[in-house]
Amino acid sequence: MSDAPDWMLVIDASTPRCVVVLGRLGAGAEGPLFADEQDDDGRQASAQLHLRIAALFERAGIVAADLACVGCGRGPGTFTGTRVAIAMSMGLAEGLGVPVVAVSTLAAVAGSIDAPPPILAVLDARRGEVYAGMFERRGDTLAAAGPERCATLEAAVAEAPPGTHLVGPGVAPYADQVVPEIDGGIARTPLPGPTARGLWRAALSAHRADGPRDTATLEATYLRESYAELGVNVAKRPAFKSPLV
Repeated sequence: MSDAPDWMLVIDASTPRCVVVLGRLGAGAEGPLFADEQDDDGRQASAQLHLRIAALFERAGIVAADLACVGCGRGPGTFTGTRVAIAMSMGLAEGLGVPVVAVSTLAAVAGSIDAPPPILAVLDARRGEVYAGMFERRGDTLAAAGPERCATLEAAVAEAPPGTHLVGPGVAPYADQVVPEIDGGIARTPLPGPTARGLWRAALSAHRADGPRDTATLEATYLRESYAELGVNVAKRPAFKSPLV
């Protein structure tokens, strides 16, 4: 066990790739990490997260009391996966009496590739749109270069500077909207979600820029509002009238 808490555990389940990563704050963005990545579309996040976290503690040779803070991917992401990660992070942090670090899932995706800036991270928001965010790398720090927003991939790319690298789960579904030869030679890297290294880079950058915070301030960002939240009643299938009544 370390003399003073120096470890950060980070969880993100906002994308089809659920990632848990453990590292020392003093080791920097490229320091040694203990990680678990599973491309399970979030289906096993709620059932397995506690087991995966316990396994990382064992591999690192530490206990929960060695954590200085808990980082959490706050989205944008799916409703269930994002809430599962936030609930687990808040429960751990409150139980240990440590603060949390809110991490943009888009920043984690942007940090998952070793490419020069600018990097446009995109998640599939469904309904023909992506949730997009532009990021820059300054040394080992990620910084947002604009607001995160919902748009068509075509619109997001149209506002991107030449040489932008496109990355994330939103690349493949809407690939026909981007023509590299026309759109400033944009490079594309489809990913199901952030890598452990990308999540750690984003978490460390958030820790430096915004600092740890009280668990009560941790809020989720979802890919979009549901039809119910929008007050739109859209039937999933045509109405059926039984011939027996």
